[in-house]
Amino acid sequence: MPVSERDTLIGKNMPYVPGTLPDADFDDIIQIASQICNTPASLISIVDTDKQWFKAVNGLGASAIREYLPLSQSVAGKPGELFIVPDLTKDKRFQGHPCLGGDSSVVFYAEVPLLASAGHVSGALCIIDKVARKLDEHQAHALQALAILIVSRMEFRDITTQYKKRQAELRMASDDLGKIARIASHDLKSPLNNIISLTHLLKEDYAPKFDDDGREYIDYLNDAAYYLSDLVSGILSYTRTSLQAVEPKENISIPRLAEEVIGQLNLPSNIIINYPKGDAEIYTSRTALKQIFLHLLHNAIRYNVSDPIKVAMTFHEDDSAYVFEVKDNGPGIAEEDKEKIFELFEKLNGKIKDGESMGIGLAIVKRLVEKLGGSIAVNSAPSEGSSFLINIPK
Repeated sequence: MPVSERDTLIGKNMPYVPGTLPDADFDDIIQIASQICNTPASLISIVDTDKQWFKAVNGLGASAIREYLPLSQSVAGKPGELFIVPDLTKDKRFQGHPCLGGDSSVVFYAEVPLLASAGHVSGALCIIDKVARKLDEHQAHALQALAILIVSRMEFRDITTQYKKRQAELRMASDDLGKIARIASHDLKSPLNNIISLTHLLKEDYAPKFDDDGREYIDYLNDAAYYLSDLVSGILSYTRTSLQAVEPKENISIPRLAEEVIGQLNLPSNIIINYPKGDAEIYTSRTALKQIFLHLLHNAIRYNVSDPIKVAMTFHEDDSAYVFEVKDNGPGIAEEDKEKIFELFEKLNGKIKDGESMGIGLAIVKRLVEKLGGSIAVNSAPSEGSSFLINIPK
């Protein structure tokens, strides 16, 4: 059907699927159906419990379509089975039907129900002619194949629409989360910093005026303020990681990145760090990989009381993945704690006051590795150090 004619019919309240426009893909399919079966008219109908619309129409005028509508509604074919009426004028089921007689008289009619994956019939692919005819085996199989293609196309579009809607919802949620984190960081950190400053002032200038209990209460207050401040910092850090994009990717020199990370850490004097040398290079997100190394090295050093502290970073690759290992000679991790350490706010050492000890660091590492499509695992035992293995797909 020419575009101008089709648009005119739509303007006359043509019964197309509500909320949709004619679609070139489906127009092409019904034209193929007409060409294969050598019929002048074809269409795709969509049915509901009590309504019927057309998704695509080829070779029919407005009056013919209005006469065709009750014809399609009267057909009760089996799901997925080709229904053929070679000559409507000789079929008793359609005697006196509005589609018979007149210039737009329908004589030959065939349809393949559109069987949705859920098992219900959602419509039909129909071919129509003004003369009696038959379909050969190849034409019948072609119609059934086109019906499957139509259903696949419709369901794919439904999935795509839902996916785009979900993406939009996630973007909105992500924006809201970012705003909340920024507001919480400012509105909570400022008064907490004031409390910390005031408790320091009380201890320095007014300590002689307090008894032992009073000084102890001030210490409790100071510790609580530090705890809340570090907790807010940890939440903000994890939120930023969750919102952080792992694109774009780039070629990264592993030795240079390791040197850059080591240079940003406050290293103790009794530490030995080994890392890959040479020309080892990978293609991934530089920002994400740098954060992963920073947190893992910080953990390897922060909780290590060995003398000297030893940390070894190694790297190798295979056909499908990059594999990293960060190994230390620290206190190690008990078997029952190996899964816990990657969970947000789970911590094994509660004495150190900083964002890392709030159970944030390894949760961030795990989150970033997963955003890269990879996985992380730990091999460790008490007093035997820990080895973190990271697998990132190419």
